[in-house]
Amino acid sequence: MAMRVTTNSSLRTYRSHLARATSNMYQSMNTVLTNGRRFNSFSDAPALATQSYRVHSAYARNQAQQETSSSAISKFEAAFSSLQEFDNEYNNALSQAMQAGNPPSGGGLKALGQTLTSTAEAMVQTLNAKYGDKFIFAGADGDNAPFSLKDGQLYFRDIPVDTEDEDMLAQLKSMAGETTYVDVGLGFELDENEQVIPSTAFNSSISGIGLTGYGVDEEGVPNNVISIISQLGAIYSQADTDGNLSPALKEEADQLFGKMQESYSEYITNHSEMESRAEFLKSNDKRLATTGDTLVEQYESLDRVDLADALTTFAYAQYSYNAALRVGNEILSQSFLDYMS
Repeated sequence: MAMRVTTNSSLRTYRSHLARATSNMYQSMNTVLTNGRRFNSFSDAPALATQSYRVHSAYARNQAQQETSSSAISKFEAAFSSLQEFDNEYNNALSQAMQAGNPPSGGGLKALGQTLTSTAEAMVQTLNAKYGDKFIFAGADGDNAPFSLKDGQLYFRDIPVDTEDEDMLAQLKSMAGETTYVDVGLGFELDENEQVIPSTAFNSSISGIGLTGYGVDEEGVPNNVISIISQLGAIYSQADTDGNLSPALKEEADQLFGKMQESYSEYITNHSEMESRAEFLKSNDKRLATTGDTLVEQYESLDRVDLADALTTFAYAQYSYNAALRVGNEILSQSFLDYMS
């Protein structure tokens, strides 16, 4: 016995197919209109949304780290620009001091002394340079000018650089090694005492006193090149009208001149260490940029479908919907004829 297909049964089947075709068409159309997004809320695709949230969070951290890294690079570039000027000032002072080795006649030596004093003051101003609203070479205290020269005496954050006092030397040593750690994507982490683990962060602090030195040697001669130049200037300024110095002053000047190049060599060593830090920072910045690009690719693949594929799917869904409408038209027309007969 053949199974009889009733009009009501056909209509129920048709309505089911039409609802499915309509839903598919609107979903595919919505994907196209939202520029290929796979989901618009967590409930649409919980698993994908969870993965997407994690990748987006990692990307946000990466962008913050890139911004921090870029700022640190700019700070170091500003520092090197200032140090280039510092080097020029030192070379000028060295040239002047070498001229003093063959004392010029008349008041020439006194004039050289005044030039050296001015050069020392210029070097102080150079190391009081700012990046933004912070002093570059102030260590951890960027709000206040680090160096000052008062009555020929050099100070770093109000402590005499040429001190022999043990407590002051300890303070200067601490300032020379100050750190300001920033997160540049090295796995930033704190220890059990809430202190930054050095290997997980970058030290962006630049201490001018760490660069130029402090204290005196066993003969009482300053270790800081600016102090040496300032003291040489003060000594040469005491020359008489014939350009002569007393034996005691000449001996002191010779000691200072001998130490001048030695102290500058120490500064060059510290400068090289600073360059190494800057090179690491630039290399790490490239890694951060690459990581950021990878994260963009990851969340794009999670959040979106290929737009060409989405358009193809929409076209097929629209075709299926129109086909369902045509089938419905035939069913409804036949049902009307059955009813009339």
